[in-house]
Amino acid sequence: MKFGLRPPAVIVVAFGASFLLYLFGLVLPYSLFAHVAQTPVSFPEIARREPLPAVLFLATFLALFGLYSWVYRTCCRHPRQVSPALLLFCGLVLAVLLIFAYPVGAGDVVDYVTHGEELFYYRENPLVVPPGHLPDAVFARYSVYRMVPSNYGPLWTWVSALVVGAVGRESLALNLLGFKAVAVAAYLAQAGLVYAILRRRNPDLASAGLAFFAWNPLVLYEFAANGHNDAAMMAFALLGIYFWERRCPWLMTTALTFSFLIKIPTAPLLPLFLLASWRDQPLVAQDLSCDGLVRHPLRPPGSVPDGKSTPYEQRSAAERRPRGFASVRRVLLLVGLSGMLVALAYLSLPDPLAALTNLSTRSGLLTHSLPAVLSRSLRLAGMTEKAAGMVAQLAALGAFAIAFFLQLVRTWRRPGAVLRHAFDLMLFLLLFTTPWFQPWYVTWAVALAALLPRPEAPLQAGLFSLTVVFSYVVYGFVWFWIPHQANWGNTLGITLIAVATTYAIPWGYTLRVWWRTGPSRG
Repeated sequence: MKFGLRPPAVIVVAFGASFLLYLFGLVLPYSLFAHVAQTPVSFPEIARREPLPAVLFLATFLALFGLYSWVYRTCCRHPRQVSPALLLFCGLVLAVLLIFAYPVGAGDVVDYVTHGEELFYYRENPLVVPPGHLPDAVFARYSVYRMVPSNYGPLWTWVSALVVGAVGRESLALNLLGFKAVAVAAYLAQAGLVYAILRRRNPDLASAGLAFFAWNPLVLYEFAANGHNDAAMMAFALLGIYFWERRCPWLMTTALTFSFLIKIPTAPLLPLFLLASWRDQPLVAQDLSCDGLVRHPLRPPGSVPDGKSTPYEQRSAAERRPRGFASVRRVLLLVGLSGMLVALAYLSLPDPLAALTNLSTRSGLLTHSLPAVLSRSLRLAGMTEKAAGMVAQLAALGAFAIAFFLQLVRTWRRPGAVLRHAFDLMLFLLLFTTPWFQPWYVTWAVALAALLPRPEAPLQAGLFSLTVVFSYVVYGFVWFWIPHQANWGNTLGITLIAVATTYAIPWGYTLRVWWRTGPSRG
């Protein structure tokens, strides 16, 4: 073992080094209280786009990922010698430390404050009325997107209102801390769910999965420092997966619905898990109960690793096939439950019908992504901006539709491997078809990869979470250092640089994994 340290000592040493790196690399240089008066302000603006802060930012994350890898490999090699409580405690301390860093990576948490103020104090719907339209709003002036309506779900809108209502309008800093506390609580819930799911599946994988998620530098940075609501979205997604593992279809459907009522990207997970629940419904559980709370015929505690067959999965298709009408009725009831929750969530807001238009608020925007490269290339070839954007959007939508259909087919054939199919779908979405891509989106893949024992998934998500950090420097610094090259082809230059640094390594490794394993996995 590295340095000959015992596994608990590795955790303590890595924690101490990580704490110092976060403190001196992110918290002290970019203190929340020192910079909140400048809101909205970003990391490059605070650093005045000088080379040294950019280099230190990347060096900090490279060192953090090195320590993170050390901890993860230690947990994989010595699963019984690492205390899950110690792992979680250390991760939580690091998250609490990062709460006091200014959200230099994105201003989304400021948007949450403005949306909460609008709903709680003005009884206006942020999904319909932009916060900037309220003349005497206290926080709207701090938001970059104050003149556009919210593009989040109604459940998150109510969470925002509750946070601002509880904290009050006297201090922006206190409101930012309130939303960061929500993100850290959701982070803690995700970590606990990762451990609970893996502890049930295979105890030897539980500590490694917990470390993979809870110590991931991108996860800690995006949730605790930047306060993104993706933490809450994925907490409900993991809760749904937990209830799927326990064969609780009602609770699974409720949790997964709540997830995309926070933010829409997890919506495709519900059809996958409903299909898996239907196809894997055992003959002993034809009612709507949580039979798995007593016993789980698919994956009992300490069962075989992912990718292997359990005795239940080895039964013939006829033995495992659910009974026709009762099974269809069950799925329809679950779909009805999800629809009812969505309707109630929107109806709880003022002007609910108009609120549905928020789903397309930023659908035409393109950042560093494969669709963005396609759009800018088409514009360089002579196509109009609108036409090029539409072609890129349709191509991305079509590619994702095909990938979604293929994952449904794989789930139909092997419902017990639905979690792996969900991860592959989410990874495909992030790597190839998300037009409006942002670095914190990669946390979706990290949360799902933590549940998969096969070594490829953690490496796929881990590499992606490392390379995506470079995009902060590419867009915040490099763009301004080489404006002529970066703005070539109507910003195609900087887009290609960002795409190459962000995606090249994850693309290469992921395509290698998919090519090697092929359709036999599904």
